[in-house]
Amino acid sequence: MEPLWKPCTTMTERFSDLVYLKQYRVMAEDTAPIVIGGVGGSGTRLVASLLPGFGVELPGLMNDALDNMWFSLLFVRRSILLKPRAEISALCWMFSRLMRHNEAVPAELLSMLSEAAEFDRGPALNKAMLNEALESILSLLPSESEKDLSLETPWGWKQPNSHVMLPMLNQYFPNMKYIYVARNGLDMAFSANQNQLRYFWGDLLLEGDFSVTPRNSLRYWVAAFKRVLGDKALLGDRLHILNFDALCDQPASELARLKQFLELDVDSGVLSSLADSIVKPASRGRHAKQDCSQFDSADIDFVRAAGFDVQV
Repeated sequence: MEPLWKPCTTMTERFSDLVYLKQYRVMAEDTAPIVIGGVGGSGTRLVASLLPGFGVELPGLMNDALDNMWFSLLFVRRSILLKPRAEISALCWMFSRLMRHNEAVPAELLSMLSEAAEFDRGPALNKAMLNEALESILSLLPSESEKDLSLETPWGWKQPNSHVMLPMLNQYFPNMKYIYVARNGLDMAFSANQNQLRYFWGDLLLEGDFSVTPRNSLRYWVAAFKRVLGDKALLGDRLHILNFDALCDQPASELARLKQFLELDVDSGVLSSLADSIVKPASRGRHAKQDCSQFDSADIDFVRAAGFDVQV
């Protein structure tokens, strides 16, 4: 059968499709995921690796960095910020049904899925990765496991870029809890991971030059952090800013704070074991050996005010 939803060539067709899509709304029981994001290289992978110890399931196809590739396919693209509300709602509904219920994508939404896989997004999310995620969804079979379908099991996903679309996600997942992982911006300025700045959001978050330089990397880190602080007005106590450096220095206390934020019952022995597993990265404090005179003093002051050690 021909899909009921297809790309349209006229405004009348487009309007008709959007009316049709209005039936797709995230179910109330699926509106409370736990989501992890941050500037790439901030330590989101470590945090994602800890969540199963809290009893949180991270379903779906993941890459080696534990990024959810279904979310990457559907949402990590520039055009997502320009989509009509009806399409975003349908995409969020589709994603929640895949994640929570292993539910096959309805025929009328298949063209939306194909559209999401159409364009290469650079080395960070190339065509092969997109096609793998697409095929994973298309081959999905409904699960008969009660665990997979349990509405009591905490669930979520990790995708660093999700912080850019946080206000949008909050509209469709109004009970979401969001963990923004922040690592010292001066160390991040000298990270090899500049994918967000280079391929996705640099010109959206920065004015003027957004070429990949340590100076602009720090500017991007500051802009992203300030934007998330602004999102506090939307999410309130459903937004937790996790200081990665503090997690490495005082893992027990930071994990206790995370447990309090998530409101999950976690055995103290499990927390202790998780704390013992955390190792400080060798790149910690790398900015102290670099030329920091290139940075704007206001950006350095912001890093310091955000609670990070500044060695300049």
